[in-house]
Amino acid sequence: MSTKISIVHVKDHNNLQEAIIKGIELIEDDFKFNLSELSYILLKPNLLRATEDACTQPSFVDGVLSYLTKKGIDMKNVSIGDSPGQIKTSASNIAKKIGLYEVAEKKGVKFVDFEKEIPIHETIDGAIYLTDYYVSKPVKDCDLLINLPKLKTHGEATITGAIKNYWGIIPGGLKAKFHLLGKTPAQFGDTLADNYAWVIQNKPNRLTIYDLEKVMYGSMGPVSGPMKEWNLILVGTDELALDVVALAIGKFKGLNFVPHLKSAYNRNLGVGNLENIEIVGISLEEAKKIAPKFKMPRKSMTRFASLITGGFVYKVTKKIPIMTKKKCKKCGMCSEICPAHAIHFVNNEYPVFNKKTCISCLCCLEVCPHQAIDTKARGFKGLFTSY
Repeated sequence: MSTKISIVHVKDHNNLQEAIIKGIELIEDDFKFNLSELSYILLKPNLLRATEDACTQPSFVDGVLSYLTKKGIDMKNVSIGDSPGQIKTSASNIAKKIGLYEVAEKKGVKFVDFEKEIPIHETIDGAIYLTDYYVSKPVKDCDLLINLPKLKTHGEATITGAIKNYWGIIPGGLKAKFHLLGKTPAQFGDTLADNYAWVIQNKPNRLTIYDLEKVMYGSMGPVSGPMKEWNLILVGTDELALDVVALAIGKFKGLNFVPHLKSAYNRNLGVGNLENIEIVGISLEEAKKIAPKFKMPRKSMTRFASLITGGFVYKVTKKIPIMTKKKCKKCGMCSEICPAHAIHFVNNEYPVFNKKTCISCLCCLEVCPHQAIDTKARGFKGLFTSY
C-alpha cells in the first residue's frame, strides 16, 4: 500500500485558512471520493474539555469549512460533532465556550452532539476487544468523515492524534466502559485499533487535516500540558501514515512505543512505512528542522514496560491519579466518569481514590475541569494490584 500526505508550513502562507486550503488541495488526487456527489459531510474535531489547548481550534475548523465552501459544498450538507468523555457536559457546550459553535453558526453548519441520538450497534471484523461495539449515529450516517485531530501527549495511550481522535465517535459513557477492556497499554492499544478498524471497514471516504500548529507535550497531556509551536499542518487520507509522519517530524519512532499505532500496523490498518508515503508540500527533512523534538510523558522504563505487558516493570511504573486538594472544587466529575468505580464521592467532600481497584485509565484526569489531578507511578505497591 501507499498513500500521499501534504506537509504545509503555516508561515509560508498569509494565514491559517490559506495554509489549510493549500494542504488539502495538494492531495486532492489521492481522494477516494468526489466531493460534489456527497450528501452528508461530518467534521469530527477533538473537543475534550473547554480549555483552548485541549481542543481543535475554531480558526482551524473555519479553514476547513472555507475549503469546502470554495469547492461549492452547500453548508446545509455539513455538520460538526463530537462526544467528550465528560458526563456533565456535551460537545456543543464545549464548542460554545471555546468559540467553535459561533463559527458553525456563522457558516450555517449544524452542530451535533453524538450522545443525543441512540447509538448504532455494530460489529468489527477481526476485533480483539471491542466485540460488543456501538458507534454514534451521525458517524454511521455520514458520506464523508473529516477528522480534525491535534497532536498531544496522552497519559494512557502515549499520544492522541489521527487514530486516537476517533475514540470520540463512541458516544457518551460507553467510552469509559470500553476503557475497562484495555487493562494494560498494549491491550488499550488493541482496543483503540479495534475502533479504528471499524472506521477503516465502514468509512472509506475519509479526510484528515492534522493540527500541528501547537503541539502538547508532557505528563499533563491531553488536557493541559505545555504547548510547543510547530506551525505545521498535515493532510492525508491514511490516519496511521499521518501519525507516523507527525511523530517522525518530532524525531520520535511511534511504531516502537505507541501501542495503538503498533497494533494498527501489525493488523495492516493503513500505511506505516515511511518509504510507502509520498510527501508533498515541504519535505519531511524541512519539517524536522522547523519542529522541536517531541517529548513524551513516559521515561524509557515506562516505554519498555509497554512492550512487556503485564510484567513486573509494567505493574511498578503504571500511572495512577493523585489529587491536589488545593485545586479540587469537590464537583464529583472524576467519580462519575470512572469506569471502574474506584473513586468514592460524597457531596461537599473530597473524592476518595481506591488505588487497588483503579485501572489507570486516567479518565478522571481528562475530565477534571480544575486540573486537580496529576499522575505518579504506582511503585512496588502496584505488584499487589490486579491491573
